Amino acid sequence: MPVYSHSQLSMYEDCPLKYKLRYRDDIKRDIEGIDGFLGSRVHETLQKCYDDLRFTKLNSLNDLLAYYNKIWQENWHDSIIITRQELTQEHYRALGEKLIETYYKRYSPFDTDITIGTELSFNFSLDDDDKYRLRGIIDRLSRTQDDVYEIHDYKTSKNLPGQQEADKDKQLGLYQIGVQKRWPDVKSIKLIWHYLAFDTELVSYRTPEAISSLVQDTKDLIDEIESAQDFPPKESWLCDWCEYPDLCPRRKHFLKVEALPVNEYLNEPGVTLVNKYVTLRNEKTKIEGEMEKVREAMFDYARKEEVEVIKGSDCKALVKFGEKLKFPGKNDAERPELDDIVKGAGKWDEVSQLDTTSLVRVVENSLWSKDLIDKVMKYGRIEETDSIHISKLKEEK
Repeated sequence: MPVYSHSQLSMYEDCPLKYKLRYRDDIKRDIEGIDGFLGSRVHETLQKCYDDLRFTKLNSLNDLLAYYNKIWQENWHDSIIITRQELTQEHYRALGEKLIETYYKRYSPFDTDITIGTELSFNFSLDDDDKYRLRGIIDRLSRTQDDVYEIHDYKTSKNLPGQQEADKDKQLGLYQIGVQKRWPDVKSIKLIWHYLAFDTELVSYRTPEAISSLVQDTKDLIDEIESAQDFPPKESWLCDWCEYPDLCPRRKHFLKVEALPVNEYLNEPGVTLVNKYVTLRNEKTKIEGEMEKVREAMFDYARKEEVEVIKGSDCKALVKFGEKLKFPGKNDAERPELDDIVKGAGKWDEVSQLDTTSLVRVVENSLWSKDLIDKVMKYGRIEETDSIHISKLKEEK
């Protein structure tokens, strides 16, 4: 059984196909998004801040910003993708400076706790048989004067989640398990997310019950991945940052045609087929609307003239008026109440566990007592089954 990381598990949940391409097929792409690049540089800068403190060196804000800009330039490469065309590298670099400055002003001189480690690696098992192994890296682990261990995670994203999302977060919950495995005597652990763009902390605690549930859910997910044979693509907002559009059946055609000149684009077979289909579908919708109006007019005419067959030029229309008894379907709100009535009367098996077609037959043939049928009929409704059948006049011969 391989060792899994939270990012691997999340990737499978986000898109099984991307997981397969990355971890089963081992297809690696030398592509990096600007958001990830920015996050890495900010993380490295805050790591330096706390690592130097362990040697009693308190960096000034200018020191950290100088280091940030140095590693930004050293690591920048032309393969970094900026999806928002109105933004440049400089916009993101300046944003990183702002995030570091916000954090520095809030927590300087960084003496409220003791840093146990930064970028701290963990490799641990969720079970005694060493079947379900996980690995992870904690941005910073610290201990307060009250002997509370704090797992810190830096977020450079532009979205601020709510408390409920923090309380359901799996990543730091798994890291808590890793800390408890390494230091079994730890009694209290606090999970802290630093959302730098909002100068906000989100804090969460996990009960033993929550940890137990997380362990089971994670083991179930690993079992699902290990036994998976199909890895379907799953579309989401994350697709815009995916490095495998050319291998994805839901995105590869986009990649194929987006660079074509307009004249070639409009003549590309796939584009032509979709455009034709949409045109026909729109025409069909219009025609169906017109047909429904004529159909209703034919019913009105048959009633007014008291006829059942209406003659056309070379066709005739047989007009039928009827009714059909129907009961709530499985997804209807009234269905549970109807189920209870039939079960309470001991008639459940007689209608194939409430197959409504069988129930209609029972009611129409009065196979149950009048009292029970009256109760059941409170949930029944009569629907019109009017119909029109068109045939050629020559068929009469």
